[in-house]
Amino acid sequence: MADHRREPIASLRPTDSYRAAVRAFGEVAGALTDARDTDTLLRLIGRHLCELVGVLRCSVYLREPKSELFRGRVGWNRELDDVRRTGDEARIKRLIAGTEADAFTREIVAGRKPVVVADTQSDPRPIRSTMRSWGVRSMLGVPMLLRGDVIGIVYLDNADRPHVYTSAESEIASTFADLAAVTIAQAEMTTRLRQSLHTVARQNDLLRRAAAMDETLTELVLAGGNLAEIAQAVAELTGKPCEIFDAQDRRLAVARPPGAEGEALPRGLDRDLRRHPAVQAAIAGLGEKGSGVIGPLPGAGMTHRCLLAAITTRDDVWGSLVLTEHRSRFETLDLHIARRAATNAALELAAERRAARAEWDARGSLAGELIRGTSEHSVIRRRAEYLGIDLGAPHAVCLVAGQGDGVLPSTIEVAAAFTERLPARDVLTTAVAEGVLVILELDEGGAPADSVRAMRDVVAAVLDELSPETTLIAAISAPSTSFEDYVRAYREACQILACLRAFADGDRTLVLTAPELGPGRLFLASSNRAEAERFARDSLGALLDENEVMRSLLETLQVFFDQSRSVRKAAQHLGVHENTIRYRLARIQELTGLAVGSSSDDELTAHLALLIVRIQRMATGQPPVGEQP
Repeated sequence: MADHRREPIASLRPTDSYRAAVRAFGEVAGALTDARDTDTLLRLIGRHLCELVGVLRCSVYLREPKSELFRGRVGWNRELDDVRRTGDEARIKRLIAGTEADAFTREIVAGRKPVVVADTQSDPRPIRSTMRSWGVRSMLGVPMLLRGDVIGIVYLDNADRPHVYTSAESEIASTFADLAAVTIAQAEMTTRLRQSLHTVARQNDLLRRAAAMDETLTELVLAGGNLAEIAQAVAELTGKPCEIFDAQDRRLAVARPPGAEGEALPRGLDRDLRRHPAVQAAIAGLGEKGSGVIGPLPGAGMTHRCLLAAITTRDDVWGSLVLTEHRSRFETLDLHIARRAATNAALELAAERRAARAEWDARGSLAGELIRGTSEHSVIRRRAEYLGIDLGAPHAVCLVAGQGDGVLPSTIEVAAAFTERLPARDVLTTAVAEGVLVILELDEGGAPADSVRAMRDVVAAVLDELSPETTLIAAISAPSTSFEDYVRAYREACQILACLRAFADGDRTLVLTAPELGPGRLFLASSNRAEAERFARDSLGALLDENEVMRSLLETLQVFFDQSRSVRKAAQHLGVHENTIRYRLARIQELTGLAVGSSSDDELTAHLALLIVRIQRMATGQPPVGEQP
């Protein structure tokens, strides 16, 4: 039986041609429910139009929304299995009809009826460059009308072969195109409905997942979950690595997604990465709250996108929760989960800070009661036991103060710095009139002076970290091992601080301890700098001259006192004969009149003068007596 659909209308009787058109439309209507997309339906329409008119090619254009222009959508060629394989359809999709130069299309739209161009080379209406590019000899343009509006145009041609378009062909093509327009409108409406249904289904799924996620995170908060548990819950819900940072970009918690054990994960938004200018600019671009997606930034070493959710309470930003894109791209629900978890993290951090502040207040109160000695010992003992502090262990009282016009760090900052440096030691802080008072636990092993000397190095390091732009000084008492000792230790620290204030020049961090000053602190604490320096000059005289002989005598005097006024020990320490020590002591007596070794008064005078010299050298950065610069 002959296939009438492939015979041109001119070779068919009118009745047969209309039957062929009806059959063709029936096939198009039947494909309405099976077509995967509008383009598939448009290709079917184009194929049937070519068969009905008896030409080789056609292209279908649809009107752009809110425009009089028509964009190419599909093409059909009876001589090819699939026009898409040749790339012709891709070329068609780049074409736009109905421009100012395209009089052919504008005539079709204005007349709302088919228009024939018998010879494209001589007819001025079509764009000749396009006709030459496609090798078109003659063309039929058919509008697709829907409720009087042209929603599309079908262009039919026979390639480089001439074709005479009859009125019957134009009429059949126009009728079929109008029927196809209804079908296309129906297809597009069906597509929109399917998309709407898909969107609703997806939104319902997101709502269900969001509800389950909210329930999970709520249960975690009610159960008192910490930051590590919050991070792990987020990693499980999103399938992506999760990190929680504080406001100083220190990582507080990190969690891997399920199934990622032992797997190399992408680099998170660590502190070093955050310092890169490109990353800082990207974070700044997120706005004041700092929530959103940044990256990737290969130049900064950031190869994956990161989702940031700011951890905030009211107007304070306490940190951030960060998800790193892994295995799959970010979804809308990921941002919801991150923000919800960031809220939970803020609640957890707020609770921790309140607890820490309450404990800090309790520790500060205990420190104040210890140095004042006004409370019952039983009350102080109970409070210390509650805070886990062993008052029987050796502790030193340290006073931190500022020199000049610099700003003294807060009590909280001082406490945090010492706690970070001494994580396993007791640290109590409180504000006092002199500055910030710190009670520090000392090493129990070894001599008390050695433990205070070791703490002196720790205090000096903390002062340098606390305020690099402000000169700080600190005074450390002798060890305390009983309730009564703390009152005495506070007075000692005040006396040492007075000595520091008298001698410090204001441009160097200085730390002095009670063992270094000895009883001499009582004398120095009640003197001013000028009086003390005059006393040292009057007492030591020529020994303070800057020459090798005087330095040797001054060193001998210092070592003699350091070695408990023993000639034998001093000689051993300096590597000289005992008679050399005796000679030098005699020479010192000749120069200063101080009978060191035989007069206790002269020994006290010399000892105090040496102490003043030592403090002077410390304040100016000079080496101690006996050491070369």
